[in-house]
Amino acid sequence: MKFGVQLYSLRERAARDGAEELLRIVSEAGYDGVEFAGFYGKTPAEMKELLEKYNLCGISAHIRPEAVEESLPYIDALGIRYVFIPHVATEEFETPEKYAALLENTAKAKALLDARGVVFGYHNHAHEYAGGNDYLGKYTADAGLKAELDVFWAHVAGKDAVSEMKRLSDRLAFVHIKEAAAENPAENPQPIVGEGAVGMAAVFAEAKAQGIPWAVLEVEQFPCGEEEYIAASLANMKKFAR
Repeated sequence: MKFGVQLYSLRERAARDGAEELLRIVSEAGYDGVEFAGFYGKTPAEMKELLEKYNLCGISAHIRPEAVEESLPYIDALGIRYVFIPHVATEEFETPEKYAALLENTAKAKALLDARGVVFGYHNHAHEYAGGNDYLGKYTADAGLKAELDVFWAHVAGKDAVSEMKRLSDRLAFVHIKEAAAENPAENPQPIVGEGAVGMAAVFAEAKAQGIPWAVLEVEQFPCGEEEYIAASLANMKKFAR
């Protein structure tokens, strides 16, 4: 198993110090790659040069379906092999016209990615489960998508992360490793991976059993310094993945 960081986690650092600083931090912490959430105003060639400089793989990116075509130069140049839709609002699932448009846009984007051998999937939050719904399952099935299960948001929604991994096993591509505070997890900072309420040892055991190739760290709120957090979390993730 390899380890990456969703760069959204470092959005405040990016706004202050720019893209290269993010890649330096991730590389020095010992990660194998990154998952993009935008490309920070860099050209594809500039971003490729930075990835090579810091010995990182641009394994994946969060991109909405309607933005996939304009992002193809980055996908091609950086060798991105997975693209995940980062968010779909509840009304897009619940309004028939909007859901039809979502599926149409998704199909167009998927065709472009399929032609490149790039996996297309969906990253969940908690609202897909609200009211007893399963929009994560429905959308991925209807659109032929893989899933990037965010275990934090599954936990916030009252779901057991491992049970969700097993349920989605035929569609599960990646796991977003995001820890949860024991109380008010949607509001409080995430503890270091392995020190929270998600049950990361079991998550990694299931990921290993399914042959999930990448664990991608994401953080909504840091409880300590960014460098300290991502280094300590990686150390724990490597222990769980043994």
